[in-house]
Amino acid sequence: MASGEKNLTEIDDDIDLCYKAMGLSFSDPPDKVDRVYKTLVAEYTKGMSVGDPTARQNAKGNLEQVQDLYERITSSTIYKDYAREYEKYKQLKEAERAEKGNKQKAAPEPVKPTVINCPYCNKKISVDLKVCLYCHHKILTPFEQMMAKIFSTRNIIMAVVLALIVAAVVFVSQR
Repeated sequence: MASGEKNLTEIDDDIDLCYKAMGLSFSDPPDKVDRVYKTLVAEYTKGMSVGDPTARQNAKGNLEQVQDLYERITSSTIYKDYAREYEKYKQLKEAERAEKGNKQKAAPEPVKPTVINCPYCNKKISVDLKVCLYCHHKILTPFEQMMAKIFSTRNIIMAVVLALIVAAVVFVSQR
């Protein structure tokens, strides 16, 4: 092997050092690598606008170094393979999330209870029954309950008495 060539483990170590120099670990996802790179570029770009010439020179040198590190990392085959696998992972997670959302949207309506309490004796009876097994009262639907309240015997008697009074007043006033 020539002295200018590097073997595969030296290249891997070199990329690992690039990650460490940027404050990253080898297992960080590509999104984090991009975020850290953009943060460092913004920091050093701001440092280049300082009035001190040595601080500007340091910021310029640091910016060039970060750009070189980022380029080395993103051009490595390890990063490209990891980025490809990470994209597959993100797509899989997104598909699972969408499927879970579809399942929640298509969830069946809640099951109606099969047992209710009798309104008269308060014992458990089947919803389908029309007459309570225990107290033998008729189980009314909500509409039937409303009609029973409106047309109760008391209300009918009051309506008849009121009608008789109105009729009597009209009859007496016509005489």
